Amino acid sequence: MKGSFHALPLILIFSVLFISFPVASIAVSLNQSDTERGVSSEEYEIYSSIIKDLYMEPKTKQLVIEERTFRYDFAVQDDEPWRDKWKDKKKGLAIDDSAADDYELRNGQKWLLNKDSFKLPVKVTLITDLDLKSIFHGNWGELPWIDYYRKFPDARGFVMLSRIGFNTAKNQALIYVGSRCGPGCGDLHFLLLQKENGAWVTKKDLRKKEYR
Repeated sequence: MKGSFHALPLILIFSVLFISFPVASIAVSLNQSDTERGVSSEEYEIYSSIIKDLYMEPKTKQLVIEERTFRYDFAVQDDEPWRDKWKDKKKGLAIDDSAADDYELRNGQKWLLNKDSFKLPVKVTLITDLDLKSIFHGNWGELPWIDYYRKFPDARGFVMLSRIGFNTAKNQALIYVGSRCGPGCGDLHFLLLQKENGAWVTKKDLRKKEYR
């Protein structure tokens, strides 16, 4: 009887610990926002759709994507098109303030992308900051691009992506997407998307630059 009596408190202690820790971890995960959990599957769905529209051709064999997300136009760092009071009166479409807030929140820092989460029919390669520095050294001239295409002969430059901001109703989205493909070659777009019949559709290119 003595052995059973002393074992009972230990069983109770271990039972309490076993129950407490899983509950605590579940509470933490439930309290995490989308931003804290990282890039969502819906963002990858939008990324893949936009990349197909803008950067894929029948002969495309490989897509190189910058591993880290970016926030805005590098040339005009104080430009905030997500805060523009843009409105398409004919279509009754305007930037939702909650989408602008979410864009700023998600892009408050850089995020690492996962190549396996893209739904693309070609080879996807993520290029790191170190890779870019080792090839270009801050110089986007012709010779560094020759080195780049030696390393990625099947690619046409590389693509850059921001995090995507969503409005509260989750039917509007904002994203920066761009590419570099050589000296004086590339583009930059700030897109307003809307969800229609379950699919994301680009409604307006709010900031567009092309380098030729």
